[in-house]
Amino acid sequence: MHRIRRRVTRSSTCRMSIGFSKPSTSPSPMADQTFRLPDLGEGLTEAQLVTWRVQEGGHVEVNEPLCDVETAKAVVVIPSPWVGTIQKLHARPGESVAVGSALVTIAAEGAPAAVEPRPAEGVEATPSTLVGYGAGAGPQAGSRRRARVAPSAPQAGSDVRAAPFVRQLAKEKGIDLARLTGSGPGGRITRADVEGAASPPAAAAPAPEPTPTDGERRISVVGIRKAIARQMVRSVSTIPQFTEFAVFDATNLLAARQRQKQSGRSLTPLPYFIVALVKAVRAFPLMNSSWDEARDEIVVKQPINLGIAVNTSQGLLVPVLRGADQLDLSDIADQSARLIEGARAGTLKPGEMSGGTITITNVGASG
Repeated sequence: MHRIRRRVTRSSTCRMSIGFSKPSTSPSPMADQTFRLPDLGEGLTEAQLVTWRVQEGGHVEVNEPLCDVETAKAVVVIPSPWVGTIQKLHARPGESVAVGSALVTIAAEGAPAAVEPRPAEGVEATPSTLVGYGAGAGPQAGSRRRARVAPSAPQAGSDVRAAPFVRQLAKEKGIDLARLTGSGPGGRITRADVEGAASPPAAAAPAPEPTPTDGERRISVVGIRKAIARQMVRSVSTIPQFTEFAVFDATNLLAARQRQKQSGRSLTPLPYFIVALVKAVRAFPLMNSSWDEARDEIVVKQPINLGIAVNTSQGLLVPVLRGADQLDLSDIADQSARLIEGARAGTLKPGEMSGGTITITNVGASG
């Protein structure tokens, strides 16, 4: 059995890499082994293949990169778990690959010459899982995993664990979350659980291909940009749009910045604005809340996990400054600078761009 470790590499996009520990086995005849797309965490059910780093017939070592895949959070480098020869690549760049689907077949050295295991009748297969990236949450190749419906009494409402977008999806599909048994970490209900429990839609004729008009072109949106687009459309449709402009006297703020500069440290206005926002949230806790549509409740968040909107070459990214209410000005300046730099360099982990409870946007760069 292979042990798995994680490492983060720097690149021009938000990129992560994962690794396998080399097995201590003596050489033996090769056997074809099929490596399936692992669960990359965050409840993701699929990823888009960006590029192959190997080719059929080529040799590969343990932990040598096989390919890059893009999720809604980051570009992830997938390494080889075996030493051997690439027999078959099961997807092409640009295609979406479901978690648990065949990714690559390798004639692996030191692997037992056995038929690839199949789940027993009536038992669903479990997709490969990378340690530290969450439990399986996606469908198997060629089929959609169906959520188990609890035969006993429904769970109490307070026991239902699901992300807000999962609750919204369940409401749209008329699914009672209390009757589902989640397949995610700690029993969390995932998007795949809701979609699996929904009645399959009636077959419909495929939509006609759109006919471009003069001066029109269509741009395919995938991965991070696709996730951003979907989330913004959902936000506009579920959150009342409201804007207020206020003018305030910044004399004291600028004086404080000058004192910091004279003491040897120059800070941008952003850390001061974050401190002000934290104080405002403490005075008005409802500002740090969300609306649970599935239960018609306001959810007031205790920690202030501050999202910082950052414009990058990959589009809008929102790294999260966790526990902002527990940090002083210096810590806020250090950590926010690290997050902003990481977002622009593409080195943040998916977990550093999720879980925000309130967001701040600095438009000062726009004049």
